[in-house]
Amino acid sequence: MARLDHKGEIIASITALAEEMAVATGIFSVIGALSRAELAYYDQQARQYQKTVVDKAVELVSCTGNITIRDGKPFVHAHAVLADSSYHAMAGHLVSGTIFAAELYLAELSGQPLSRAFDPTTGLFLWDGK
Repeated sequence: MARLDHKGEIIASITALAEEMAVATGIFSVIGALSRAELAYYDQQARQYQKTVVDKAVELVSCTGNITIRDGKPFVHAHAVLADSSYHAMAGHLVSGTIFAAELYLAELSGQPLSRAFDPTTGLFLWDGK
């Protein structure tokens, strides 16, 4: 469990913690608040992410994800639900976010580390293996 630094970038912060703790495969959950965020939706037909910037303060209602190996180093994959001051929710793939306050729960998974490889069927980097 860790408190992530105010004004830090959330994906980079989780990645750095995974590297520091030598977590090759894990799962995590984060709650808190962001002062800015970027979410994405994967367009399956175009096979590319459609991104949107959330340039305002939001609650990080839920953020879950996993850590696996991509290109020889820990890779963070996260999805988030954000809520604004009008209690409107936004959700999607979390590309980035500037931390206002965030608390992280990170659990390392045992066994053979999972890695990511390009999947030509989806155009995504997915878990390699079973």
